[in-house]
Amino acid sequence: MATVSDSSTKSRTPAGATPASDRRPAHAEPSVEAIAAEAAAIYPDTIEGGPTAEEIAAEAYAIYESRGGEHGRDQDDWLEAERRLQERRRT
Repeated sequence: MATVSDSSTKSRTPAGATPASDRRPAHAEPSVEAIAAEAAAIYPDTIEGGPTAEEIAAEAYAIYESRGGEHGRDQDDWLEAERRLQERRRT
């Protein structure tokens, strides 16, 4: 008795071709620049144009000095400096 194989269950990969299970997706991963550009478009205040840590530190120090150098309010000074710088950039 002859054995009949079911060809519908076998993979038909031409000789020298990469099987479908080993291929990479047709789309390429986005570049870092593309991701940053999309993020900047969605969140402009947090990606592009936002104050740098150095700018915030300088502004926070100015606030600290303007109130007489009182210690213990560094976090308040930092947050206020960040708020002021963001407001300046919006206008």
